[in-house]
Order: sequence, then structure tokens, then C-alpha cells
Amino acid sequence: MHLPTGLSLHILGLIYSLLPLQTFATGNSYFIVNQPQQGSQWVNGQANPISWTKGLLDGVNSVDVELARLSSDGLIYVASSVNAKTGSLNVLPQNVPPADDYYLLFLNVSHGAMYALSPRFSILSAGASSPSSTAAPIAAAPTVTLSGGPNPTAAVFATTFAALPNRGHGRHVSLDAVYSMTGMFGLTMTCLLGAIWTLLF
Repeated sequence: MHLPTGLSLHILGLIYSLLPLQTFATGNSYFIVNQPQQGSQWVNGQANPISWTKGLLDGVNSVDVELARLSSDGLIYVASSVNAKTGSLNVLPQNVPPADDYYLLFLNVSHGAMYALSPRFSILSAGASSPSSTAAPIAAAPTVTLSGGPNPTAAVFATTFAALPNRGHGRHVSLDAVYSMTGMFGLTMTCLLGAIWTLLF
């Protein structure tokens, strides 16, 4: 069967124009933890930097930061509603149990979905000498003080930052939702055009 050249080119053009939607929807959603790095050593009584890089148009305005260990249960709640766009925070541990299996979780403020997980690092006891390669605190970043280990009866963040404004009026639709709706519309149109193509030709 021979297809009309003009019609087939228009339909193929439409189909190919929809293909980049999925790439566009996922291409800007990333969250990378820069500090602490694998094997970093924090020392009780000294400020230590946390830094991250995130997608520009990912819709993530603020995050909760929590500290956990591989070998024991419980979380240490570091900070809530941290402005994600600043990309940095300092942590001053005091009397946090020394261990070499700590990691940080970066979570959604509302529903707790995890954006990122830091590499494994150590926390040393107070007075221990840290290696010369240890990253210095970030001068422009706020500092959060942590005391003690996980305490299930006091599940409160060490610091809660002020909520960020929505910068808009009415209902807020995240970019993820826009991309999902656009992708579903494109998929529906592709199926519809495929059905029409099948019936006509």
C-alpha cells in the first residue's frame, strides 16, 4: 500500500517531535551530594561542610537533611526546610557517637521521598586529629549543631529553617507534574494517530 507522501511526512514529523519529551522530563532532575565524600572524616566539636548540586528546573525548593548509620537503627534529624538552592550547610557534631558508617539523606519536606544519599563517611571523637584533606566549613552557609545520637522519644530536627514562599498565587503545579501531563498527552495523541493511521491505511 502506498501512503500519500505529504500526509506520511506530517505524521512522522509529529511522532518524532514527541520523542524528546521523555528525555526533557528526566534530563533536569538530578541531585548530587558533593560533600561529604567517600571516606570523609568529621570530628566532634568541629564544623563540617555539606554541599550539593541540584537540577535548575527540578522544582525542589527545600529539603530535609537526616543523618543515619548502616550498623544501627535510628536517625539524627539534622535540619528541616533547608533552602535547596543555596547548595550548602555546615554541621557541628557534639557528642555524636563516633563511627565509620554514617551517611546523609536528603528528603522531600512534604512526603519524605529521597532525593539523594551521601557517600559513607566517619565521625571521630572530640580531639581526634582530622586529615589535612578534610574540607573546610563554608563561610556563607548556616551552621547546624547536633548533640548526641538517635533519640526516638525526641524526634525533632536540630534546626528548622523558615518555610520558603511559593512565589505564586493559587494552585502550584510542580514541573514534574507538568512533564508528566505533557508526556501523557503526547502518548495519548500518538496512540490516537496510530489508530487513525491503521483505520485509514
